[in-house]
Amino acid sequence: MLINYTIRIVYLLFASASILLCSNCTTTKTPNKIVTRQEVSFVREGGIVNPAIRGYWKSVGNGYILEARPDSILLYSYTTNFCYKEKNDYLESLLNNEARFSLQKDTLHIYKTDFGNKTTTIQIKHDYVRIDRLPQNHISFSQMQKLSPKQVFNLFIETYQENYAFSKERNLNWQSIRTEFESKISDSTTESELFQLFGQIVTRTKDQHTKIIAENGQTLQYRITPSAEIVAEAFRSQSEIQKLDDYFNLFFTINYRNISDSLLTGKGHKVANGQLEWGNLTNTIGYLSIYSFTDFGSKGTTRKQQIDSLAYHMEQIIGSFKDKEAIIVDVSFNFGGFDAAMLALASYFTDKPTLAYTSQVYTNGKFHDESKVYLRPVSKIAYTKPVYVLMTDISRSAAEGFAMSMKANSNVKLVGTHTLGILSSMLGKSIGNFYATLSNQRLLTSNGKYYEVGGVEPDIMLTVFRKENIFGGHKEAVRKLVHMIETR
Repeated sequence: MLINYTIRIVYLLFASASILLCSNCTTTKTPNKIVTRQEVSFVREGGIVNPAIRGYWKSVGNGYILEARPDSILLYSYTTNFCYKEKNDYLESLLNNEARFSLQKDTLHIYKTDFGNKTTTIQIKHDYVRIDRLPQNHISFSQMQKLSPKQVFNLFIETYQENYAFSKERNLNWQSIRTEFESKISDSTTESELFQLFGQIVTRTKDQHTKIIAENGQTLQYRITPSAEIVAEAFRSQSEIQKLDDYFNLFFTINYRNISDSLLTGKGHKVANGQLEWGNLTNTIGYLSIYSFTDFGSKGTTRKQQIDSLAYHMEQIIGSFKDKEAIIVDVSFNFGGFDAAMLALASYFTDKPTLAYTSQVYTNGKFHDESKVYLRPVSKIAYTKPVYVLMTDISRSAAEGFAMSMKANSNVKLVGTHTLGILSSMLGKSIGNFYATLSNQRLLTSNGKYYEVGGVEPDIMLTVFRKENIFGGHKEAVRKLVHMIETR
Protein backbone atom coordinates (compact mmCIF):
# COMPACT_ATOMS: atom_id res chain seq x y z
CA MET A 1 0.00 0.00 0.00
CA LEU A 2 1.44 3.59 -0.98
CA ILE A 3 1.40 5.57 2.19
CA ASN A 4 -1.42 8.29 1.54
CA TYR A 5 -0.90 11.85 2.83
CA THR A 6 -3.36 14.74 2.13
CA ILE A 7 -3.94 18.27 3.31
CA ARG A 8 -7.06 20.37 3.40
CA ILE A 9 -6.29 23.82 2.03
CA VAL A 10 -5.80 26.26 4.90
CA TYR A 11 -6.95 29.16 2.79
CA LEU A 12 -7.87 29.79 -0.83
CA LEU A 13 -4.52 30.64 -2.31
CA PHE A 14 -6.03 31.89 -5.49
CA ALA A 15 -9.08 33.71 -4.18
CA SER A 16 -7.66 36.71 -5.98
CA ALA A 17 -5.78 36.61 -9.26
CA SER A 18 -3.28 39.04 -7.80
CA ILE A 19 -1.97 36.44 -5.30
CA LEU A 20 1.32 35.24 -6.71
CA LEU A 21 4.02 32.66 -6.01
CA CYS A 22 5.36 33.87 -2.66
CA SER A 23 2.01 34.44 -1.02
CA ASN A 24 3.05 31.76 1.48
CA CYS A 25 6.83 31.93 1.52
CA THR A 26 8.97 31.80 4.61
CA THR A 27 12.63 32.79 4.67
CA THR A 28 15.16 31.56 7.21
CA LYS A 29 18.73 32.76 7.61
CA THR A 30 21.76 30.52 8.05
CA PRO A 31 25.33 31.75 8.61
CA ASN A 32 26.19 31.53 4.93
CA LYS A 33 22.97 31.70 2.98
CA ILE A 34 19.28 32.45 2.94
CA VAL A 35 16.95 29.51 2.35
CA THR A 36 13.50 30.25 0.95
CA ARG A 37 10.73 27.70 1.45
CA GLN A 38 7.68 28.16 -0.76
CA GLU A 39 4.40 26.60 0.36
CA VAL A 40 2.16 26.19 -2.67
CA SER A 41 -1.45 25.10 -2.13
CA PHE A 42 -3.69 23.81 -4.87
CA VAL A 43 -7.42 24.34 -5.21
CA ARG A 44 -9.45 22.33 -7.70
CA GLU A 45 -12.98 23.70 -7.44
CA GLY A 46 -13.07 27.23 -8.79
CA GLY A 47 -9.30 27.51 -8.49
CA ILE A 48 -6.19 27.16 -10.60
CA VAL A 49 -2.86 25.44 -10.24
CA ASN A 50 -0.15 27.77 -9.05
CA PRO A 51 1.96 28.75 -12.09
CA ALA A 52 5.08 27.81 -10.12
CA ILE A 53 4.23 24.12 -10.28
CA ARG A 54 2.66 23.88 -13.71
CA GLY A 55 4.34 21.41 -16.01
CA TYR A 56 5.66 17.90 -15.50
CA TRP A 57 7.16 16.35 -12.39
CA LYS A 58 8.79 12.93 -12.14
CA SER A 59 8.76 11.13 -8.79
CA VAL A 60 11.99 10.06 -7.14
CA GLY A 61 10.95 6.45 -6.69
CA ASN A 62 7.32 5.25 -6.97
CA GLY A 63 7.31 5.43 -10.78
CA TYR A 64 4.89 8.36 -11.10
CA ILE A 65 4.75 11.48 -13.25
CA LEU A 66 2.51 14.44 -12.44
CA GLU A 67 1.14 16.76 -15.08
CA ALA A 68 0.16 20.04 -13.43
CA ARG A 69 -2.29 21.72 -15.77
CA PRO A 70 -3.89 25.12 -15.17
CA ASP A 71 -7.04 23.51 -13.75
CA SER A 72 -6.01 20.05 -12.52
CA ILE A 73 -3.21 17.63 -11.75
CA LEU A 74 -3.05 14.34 -13.66
CA LEU A 75 -1.20 11.22 -12.57
CA TYR A 76 0.82 8.93 -14.83
CA SER A 77 2.78 5.75 -14.19
CA TYR A 78 5.97 4.84 -15.97
CA THR A 79 8.57 2.10 -16.33
CA THR A 80 11.55 1.89 -18.67
CA ASN A 81 9.40 1.00 -21.69
CA PHE A 82 5.93 2.18 -20.70
CA CYS A 83 4.22 5.42 -19.71
CA TYR A 84 0.46 5.66 -19.30
CA LYS A 85 -2.29 7.65 -17.66
CA GLU A 86 -2.81 6.10 -14.23
CA LYS A 87 -6.24 5.38 -12.77
CA ASN A 88 -5.86 5.98 -9.07
CA ASP A 89 -8.91 8.05 -8.21
CA TYR A 90 -8.02 8.30 -4.53
CA LEU A 91 -4.46 9.53 -5.00
CA GLU A 92 -5.37 11.85 -7.86
CA SER A 93 -8.21 13.33 -5.81
CA LEU A 94 -5.82 14.05 -2.97
CA LEU A 95 -3.38 15.76 -5.29
CA ASN A 96 -6.14 17.88 -6.78
CA ASN A 97 -8.05 18.80 -3.66
CA GLU A 98 -6.00 18.41 -0.52
CA ALA A 99 -2.25 18.29 -1.10
CA ARG A 100 0.34 20.70 0.27
CA PHE A 101 3.28 21.29 -2.01
CA SER A 102 6.64 22.56 -0.78
CA LEU A 103 8.75 23.87 -3.66
CA GLN A 104 12.50 24.15 -3.21
CA LYS A 105 14.41 25.01 -6.39
CA ASP A 106 13.40 22.31 -8.87
CA THR A 107 12.29 19.72 -6.30
CA LEU A 108 8.67 19.46 -5.31
CA HIS A 109 7.95 17.92 -1.90
CA ILE A 110 4.39 16.64 -1.52
CA TYR A 111 2.55 15.95 1.75
CA LYS A 112 -0.73 14.29 0.94
CA THR A 113 -2.67 14.47 4.20
CA ASP A 114 -3.79 17.51 6.16
CA PHE A 115 -3.11 17.10 9.84
CA GLY A 116 -3.04 20.79 10.60
CA ASN A 117 0.15 21.80 12.37
CA LYS A 118 1.19 18.12 12.41
CA THR A 119 1.21 17.87 8.62
CA THR A 120 4.98 17.66 8.24
CA THR A 121 5.70 15.81 11.48
CA ILE A 122 3.59 12.64 11.33
CA GLN A 123 4.06 11.70 7.68
CA ILE A 124 6.75 11.45 5.07
CA LYS A 125 7.15 13.69 2.05
CA HIS A 126 7.39 12.45 -1.54
CA ASP A 127 9.92 14.07 -3.85
CA TYR A 128 9.36 15.05 -7.49
CA VAL A 129 11.81 16.68 -9.91
CA ARG A 130 10.84 18.83 -12.86
CA ILE A 131 11.01 17.35 -16.36
CA ASP A 132 10.32 18.98 -19.72
CA ARG A 133 7.59 16.69 -21.03
CA LEU A 134 5.97 13.28 -20.88
CA PRO A 135 7.90 10.43 -22.54
CA GLN A 136 7.10 10.23 -26.24
CA ASN A 137 5.66 6.73 -25.88
CA HIS A 138 3.01 7.76 -23.33
CA ILE A 139 -0.48 6.39 -23.87
CA SER A 140 -3.91 6.85 -22.36
CA PHE A 141 -5.37 4.61 -19.66
CA SER A 142 -7.76 2.98 -22.15
CA GLN A 143 -4.88 2.32 -24.55
CA MET A 144 -2.95 0.69 -21.71
CA GLN A 145 -5.94 -1.54 -20.99
CA LYS A 146 -5.95 -2.66 -24.63
CA LEU A 147 -2.35 -3.83 -24.64
CA SER A 148 -1.87 -7.43 -25.74
CA PRO A 149 -1.42 -10.10 -23.06
CA LYS A 150 2.33 -10.22 -23.76
CA GLN A 151 2.60 -6.45 -23.44
CA VAL A 152 0.63 -6.47 -20.19
CA PHE A 153 2.96 -9.20 -18.90
CA ASN A 154 6.01 -7.14 -19.83
CA LEU A 155 4.53 -4.10 -18.07
CA PHE A 156 3.82 -6.23 -15.00
CA ILE A 157 7.37 -7.61 -14.84
CA GLU A 158 8.96 -4.20 -15.44
CA THR A 159 6.84 -2.63 -12.71
CA TYR A 160 7.94 -5.19 -10.14
CA GLN A 161 11.53 -5.45 -11.30
CA GLU A 162 12.03 -1.69 -11.12
CA ASN A 163 10.03 -0.96 -7.96
CA TYR A 164 9.96 -4.02 -5.69
CA ALA A 165 12.44 -3.28 -2.91
CA PHE A 166 13.09 -6.69 -1.36
CA SER A 167 13.91 -9.06 -4.22
CA LYS A 168 17.17 -10.14 -2.57
CA GLU A 169 15.60 -10.71 0.84
CA ARG A 170 12.76 -12.75 -0.68
CA ASN A 171 14.94 -14.64 -3.17
CA LEU A 172 13.27 -13.25 -6.28
CA ASN A 173 15.02 -13.11 -9.66
CA TRP A 174 12.75 -11.15 -11.97
CA GLN A 175 14.62 -12.10 -15.11
CA SER A 176 14.23 -15.78 -14.25
CA ILE A 177 10.55 -15.21 -13.49
CA ARG A 178 10.13 -13.47 -16.84
CA THR A 179 11.78 -16.40 -18.64
CA GLU A 180 9.69 -18.93 -16.75
CA PHE A 181 6.31 -17.32 -17.41
CA GLU A 182 6.57 -15.55 -20.78
CA SER A 183 6.35 -18.86 -22.68
CA LYS A 184 2.96 -19.46 -21.04
CA ILE A 185 1.51 -16.25 -22.49
CA SER A 186 0.32 -15.68 -26.04
CA ASP A 187 -2.07 -13.37 -27.85
CA SER A 188 -4.84 -15.87 -27.09
CA THR A 189 -4.24 -15.85 -23.31
CA THR A 190 -7.48 -14.83 -21.63
CA GLU A 191 -7.73 -12.19 -18.92
CA SER A 192 -8.67 -14.87 -16.41
CA GLU A 193 -5.61 -16.94 -17.31
CA LEU A 194 -3.35 -13.89 -17.08
CA PHE A 195 -4.79 -13.07 -13.67
CA GLN A 196 -3.97 -16.55 -12.40
CA LEU A 197 -0.41 -16.36 -13.75
CA PHE A 198 0.12 -13.00 -12.09
CA GLY A 199 -1.31 -14.52 -8.92
CA GLN A 200 1.34 -17.24 -8.99
CA ILE A 201 4.04 -14.60 -9.25
CA VAL A 202 2.84 -12.30 -6.46
CA THR A 203 2.26 -15.29 -4.18
CA ARG A 204 5.87 -16.30 -4.74
CA THR A 205 6.99 -13.09 -2.99
CA LYS A 206 5.48 -14.31 0.31
CA ASP A 207 4.71 -10.63 0.89
CA GLN A 208 1.17 -9.82 1.99
CA HIS A 209 1.51 -6.24 0.76
CA THR A 210 2.06 -7.56 -2.77
CA LYS A 211 -1.20 -8.34 -4.56
CA ILE A 212 -2.95 -8.56 -7.90
CA ILE A 213 -6.57 -7.43 -7.95
CA ALA A 214 -9.11 -8.09 -10.70
CA GLU A 215 -11.84 -5.66 -11.76
CA ASN A 216 -14.41 -7.62 -9.76
CA GLY A 217 -12.33 -7.20 -6.61
CA GLN A 218 -10.93 -10.71 -6.49
CA THR A 219 -7.48 -10.60 -4.94
CA LEU A 220 -4.59 -13.04 -5.17
CA GLN A 221 -1.77 -12.80 -2.64
CA TYR A 222 0.29 -14.77 -0.14
CA ARG A 223 -1.78 -15.34 3.00
CA ILE A 224 0.09 -17.77 5.27
CA THR A 225 1.17 -16.53 8.71
CA PRO A 226 2.57 -18.39 11.75
CA SER A 227 -0.40 -17.50 13.97
CA ALA A 228 -2.90 -18.54 11.30
CA GLU A 229 -1.16 -21.90 11.05
CA ILE A 230 -1.41 -22.35 14.83
CA VAL A 231 -5.14 -21.56 14.75
CA ALA A 232 -5.59 -23.98 11.83
CA GLU A 233 -3.80 -26.73 13.76
CA ALA A 234 -6.10 -26.16 16.73
CA PHE A 235 -9.09 -26.28 14.36
CA ARG A 236 -8.00 -29.64 12.97
CA SER A 237 -7.64 -31.08 16.48
CA GLN A 238 -11.33 -30.46 17.31
CA SER A 239 -14.63 -31.46 15.72
CA GLU A 240 -17.23 -29.11 17.17
CA ILE A 241 -16.66 -26.25 14.69
CA GLN A 242 -17.01 -27.43 11.10
CA LYS A 243 -15.66 -24.46 9.12
CA LEU A 244 -12.20 -22.95 9.48
CA ASP A 245 -13.50 -19.40 8.90
CA ASP A 246 -15.97 -19.86 11.75
CA TYR A 247 -13.14 -21.06 13.95
CA PHE A 248 -11.06 -17.98 13.12
CA ASN A 249 -14.02 -15.74 13.95
CA LEU A 250 -14.40 -17.52 17.28
CA PHE A 251 -10.68 -17.12 17.95
CA PHE A 252 -10.87 -13.33 17.63
CA THR A 253 -14.23 -13.02 19.39
CA ILE A 254 -13.09 -14.91 22.48
CA ASN A 255 -9.72 -13.20 22.67
CA TYR A 256 -11.32 -9.75 22.44
CA ARG A 257 -13.82 -10.78 25.12
CA ASN A 258 -10.94 -11.95 27.32
CA ILE A 259 -9.47 -8.45 27.21
CA SER A 260 -12.72 -6.77 28.17
CA ASP A 261 -14.09 -9.25 30.68
CA SER A 262 -11.06 -11.01 32.16
CA LEU A 263 -8.02 -8.73 31.93
CA LEU A 264 -9.95 -5.50 32.52
CA THR A 265 -12.67 -7.26 34.58
CA GLY A 266 -15.43 -5.40 32.76
CA LYS A 267 -14.15 -2.02 33.98
CA GLY A 268 -12.26 -0.94 30.87
CA HIS A 269 -13.14 1.75 28.34
CA LYS A 270 -13.57 1.46 24.58
CA VAL A 271 -13.07 4.71 22.69
CA ALA A 272 -12.17 6.05 19.24
CA ASN A 273 -14.83 4.00 17.45
CA GLY A 274 -13.83 0.95 19.49
CA GLN A 275 -10.24 0.88 18.23
CA LEU A 276 -8.74 1.72 21.63
CA GLU A 277 -9.53 -0.21 24.81
CA TRP A 278 -7.90 0.75 28.07
CA GLY A 279 -8.05 0.30 31.81
CA ASN A 280 -6.15 -1.01 34.82
CA LEU A 281 -4.60 -4.46 35.06
CA THR A 282 -3.47 -3.81 38.64
CA ASN A 283 -3.22 -0.78 40.90
CA THR A 284 0.19 -0.02 39.42
CA ILE A 285 -0.02 -1.25 35.81
CA GLY A 286 -2.16 0.30 33.10
CA TYR A 287 -3.24 -1.37 29.86
CA LEU A 288 -3.99 -0.02 26.39
CA SER A 289 -4.99 -2.28 23.49
CA ILE A 290 -4.78 -0.72 20.04
CA TYR A 291 -6.88 -2.85 17.72
CA SER A 292 -6.16 -0.85 14.58
CA PHE A 293 -4.38 2.23 13.30
CA THR A 294 -7.37 3.34 11.27
CA ASP A 295 -11.15 3.71 11.53
CA PHE A 296 -11.02 5.86 14.66
CA GLY A 297 -14.28 7.48 13.63
CA SER A 298 -17.51 6.57 11.86
CA LYS A 299 -17.63 6.08 8.10
CA GLY A 300 -16.71 9.24 6.25
CA THR A 301 -14.51 10.60 9.03
CA THR A 302 -11.39 12.19 7.53
CA ARG A 303 -7.94 11.18 8.64
CA LYS A 304 -7.40 14.57 10.21
CA GLN A 305 -10.57 14.10 12.24
CA GLN A 306 -9.33 10.67 13.27
CA ILE A 307 -6.01 12.11 14.44
CA ASP A 308 -7.87 14.82 16.36
CA SER A 309 -10.03 12.13 17.97
CA LEU A 310 -6.91 10.19 18.95
CA ALA A 311 -5.41 13.30 20.55
CA TYR A 312 -8.53 13.86 22.60
CA HIS A 313 -8.71 10.27 23.87
CA MET A 314 -4.97 9.80 24.36
CA GLU A 315 -4.76 12.84 26.60
CA GLN A 316 -7.43 11.27 28.78
CA ILE A 317 -5.76 7.85 28.71
CA ILE A 318 -2.23 9.05 29.45
CA GLY A 319 -3.60 11.42 32.08
CA SER A 320 -5.30 8.55 33.87
CA PHE A 321 -2.05 6.52 33.73
CA LYS A 322 0.24 9.25 35.05
CA ASP A 323 0.56 7.58 38.46
CA LYS A 324 1.01 4.05 37.11
CA GLU A 325 4.43 2.47 37.47
CA ALA A 326 4.21 0.89 34.01
CA ILE A 327 1.91 0.53 31.00
CA ILE A 328 1.36 -2.41 28.65
CA VAL A 329 0.50 -1.27 25.13
CA ASP A 330 -0.94 -4.22 23.24
CA VAL A 331 -0.88 -4.52 19.42
CA SER A 332 -1.22 -8.31 19.38
CA PHE A 333 -4.36 -8.17 17.22
CA ASN A 334 -3.51 -5.08 15.16
CA PHE A 335 -3.61 -5.51 11.37
CA GLY A 336 -2.26 -2.02 10.65
CA GLY A 337 -3.70 1.18 9.23
CA PHE A 338 -2.13 4.51 8.30
CA ASP A 339 1.28 5.55 9.53
CA ALA A 340 0.30 9.00 10.78
CA ALA A 341 -1.90 7.34 13.41
CA MET A 342 0.86 5.12 14.71
CA LEU A 343 3.32 8.02 14.83
CA ALA A 344 0.80 10.21 16.62
CA LEU A 345 0.21 7.49 19.23
CA ALA A 346 3.91 6.72 19.68
CA SER A 347 4.55 10.40 20.36
CA TYR A 348 2.77 10.14 23.72
CA PHE A 349 5.66 8.08 25.11
CA THR A 350 8.57 10.48 24.69
CA ASP A 351 9.46 13.89 26.11
CA LYS A 352 12.08 14.77 23.48
CA PRO A 353 12.33 14.53 19.68
CA THR A 354 13.45 11.01 18.85
CA LEU A 355 14.43 9.65 15.44
CA ALA A 356 12.03 6.79 14.71
CA TYR A 357 13.29 5.84 11.25
CA THR A 358 14.42 7.04 7.85
CA SER A 359 11.99 6.29 5.02
CA GLN A 360 13.66 5.19 1.80
CA VAL A 361 11.97 4.52 -1.53
CA TYR A 362 13.36 2.03 -4.05
CA THR A 363 13.69 2.34 -7.80
CA ASN A 364 15.93 0.56 -10.31
CA GLY A 365 18.35 -0.90 -7.81
CA LYS A 366 18.77 2.16 -5.58
CA PHE A 367 17.20 3.55 -2.42
CA HIS A 368 16.44 7.25 -2.06
CA ASP A 369 16.01 8.91 1.33
CA GLU A 370 12.52 10.43 1.44
CA SER A 371 12.27 11.61 5.03
CA LYS A 372 13.72 11.29 8.49
CA VAL A 373 10.74 10.62 10.74
CA TYR A 374 10.85 11.78 14.35
CA LEU A 375 8.58 11.16 17.29
CA ARG A 376 7.72 14.65 18.49
CA PRO A 377 6.65 14.91 22.13
CA VAL A 378 3.07 15.93 22.72
CA SER A 379 3.16 19.40 24.22
CA LYS A 380 0.74 18.81 27.10
CA ILE A 381 1.34 15.28 28.27
CA ALA A 382 3.68 12.30 27.86
CA TYR A 383 4.30 9.00 29.64
CA THR A 384 8.02 8.31 30.10
CA LYS A 385 7.95 5.60 32.74
CA PRO A 386 8.38 1.95 31.63
CA VAL A 387 6.23 0.88 28.69
CA TYR A 388 5.95 -2.67 27.37
CA VAL A 389 4.64 -3.20 23.84
CA LEU A 390 3.10 -6.64 23.40
CA MET A 391 3.19 -7.84 19.77
CA THR A 392 2.71 -10.93 17.61
CA ASP A 393 2.89 -11.81 13.92
CA ILE A 394 -0.71 -10.60 13.63
CA SER A 395 0.87 -7.20 14.28
CA ARG A 396 1.60 -6.05 10.74
CA SER A 397 2.15 -3.03 8.53
CA ALA A 398 1.55 0.16 10.58
CA ALA A 399 1.47 -1.95 13.77
CA GLU A 400 5.04 -3.00 13.01
CA GLY A 401 6.01 0.58 12.30
CA PHE A 402 4.53 1.47 15.69
CA ALA A 403 6.58 -1.21 17.46
CA MET A 404 9.76 -0.15 15.66
CA SER A 405 9.10 3.54 16.43
CA MET A 406 8.32 2.82 20.08
CA LYS A 407 11.59 0.92 20.37
CA ALA A 408 13.39 4.21 19.67
CA ASN A 409 12.10 5.47 23.04
CA SER A 410 14.47 4.55 25.85
CA ASN A 411 11.62 3.73 28.23
CA VAL A 412 10.07 1.08 25.94
CA LYS A 413 10.61 -2.68 25.74
CA LEU A 414 9.10 -4.88 23.03
CA VAL A 415 7.61 -8.14 24.26
CA GLY A 416 6.13 -11.17 22.49
CA THR A 417 7.11 -12.65 19.14
CA HIS A 418 8.36 -11.24 15.84
CA THR A 419 5.92 -9.14 13.86
CA LEU A 420 4.96 -10.24 10.34
CA GLY A 421 7.61 -8.32 8.37
CA ILE A 422 5.62 -6.12 5.96
CA LEU A 423 6.43 -2.60 7.11
CA SER A 424 6.57 -1.04 3.63
CA SER A 425 3.74 1.02 2.28
CA MET A 426 1.93 -0.44 -0.73
CA LEU A 427 2.75 1.14 -4.09
CA GLY A 428 -0.34 0.85 -6.32
CA LYS A 429 -0.24 0.46 -10.11
CA SER A 430 -2.79 -0.17 -12.84
CA ILE A 431 -1.63 -3.09 -15.00
CA GLY A 432 -3.93 -3.79 -17.95
CA ASN A 433 -7.35 -4.43 -16.45
CA PHE A 434 -5.83 -5.30 -13.08
CA TYR A 435 -4.56 -3.33 -10.13
CA ALA A 436 -1.30 -4.37 -8.48
CA THR A 437 0.36 -3.44 -5.20
CA LEU A 438 3.95 -3.99 -4.12
CA SER A 439 6.42 -3.08 -1.39
CA ASN A 440 8.88 -0.36 -2.41
CA GLN A 441 9.71 1.37 0.88
CA ARG A 442 12.42 0.56 3.42
CA LEU A 443 12.29 1.91 6.98
CA LEU A 444 15.76 2.23 8.50
CA THR A 445 16.35 2.61 12.22
CA SER A 446 19.00 4.98 13.53
CA ASN A 447 21.55 2.14 13.46
CA GLY A 448 20.75 1.26 9.84
CA LYS A 449 18.61 -1.81 10.55
CA TYR A 450 15.34 -2.63 8.81
CA TYR A 451 12.73 -5.25 9.67
CA GLU A 452 11.10 -6.07 6.36
CA VAL A 453 10.72 -9.85 5.83
CA GLY A 454 12.06 -10.88 9.26
CA GLY A 455 9.74 -8.69 11.32
CA VAL A 456 10.43 -6.49 14.32
CA GLU A 457 12.17 -8.55 16.98
CA PRO A 458 11.11 -8.46 20.64
CA ASP A 459 13.45 -7.48 23.44
CA ILE A 460 11.70 -10.07 25.61
CA MET A 461 10.48 -13.27 23.97
CA LEU A 462 7.04 -14.36 25.18
CA THR A 463 4.80 -16.91 23.47
CA VAL A 464 1.32 -15.50 22.92
CA PHE A 465 -0.52 -18.11 20.80
CA ARG A 466 -0.35 -21.84 21.50
CA LYS A 467 -2.37 -24.61 19.90
CA GLU A 468 -3.01 -26.14 23.34
CA ASN A 469 -4.60 -22.91 24.60
CA ILE A 470 -5.64 -21.09 21.46
CA PHE A 471 -8.48 -19.17 23.14
CA GLY A 472 -6.59 -18.28 26.31
CA GLY A 473 -2.96 -17.91 25.27
CA HIS A 474 -3.09 -14.16 24.83
CA LYS A 475 -4.73 -13.59 28.22
CA GLU A 476 -2.15 -15.87 29.77
CA ALA A 477 0.70 -13.97 28.09
CA VAL A 478 -0.55 -10.61 29.41
CA ARG A 479 -0.71 -12.00 32.92
CA LYS A 480 2.79 -13.41 32.59
CA LEU A 481 3.98 -9.99 31.49
CA VAL A 482 2.29 -8.37 34.48
CA HIS A 483 4.09 -10.81 36.78
CA MET A 484 7.36 -10.09 34.98
CA ILE A 485 6.93 -6.34 35.47
CA GLU A 486 6.02 -6.70 39.13
CA THR A 487 9.00 -8.92 39.91
CA ARG A 488 11.67 -6.97 37.98
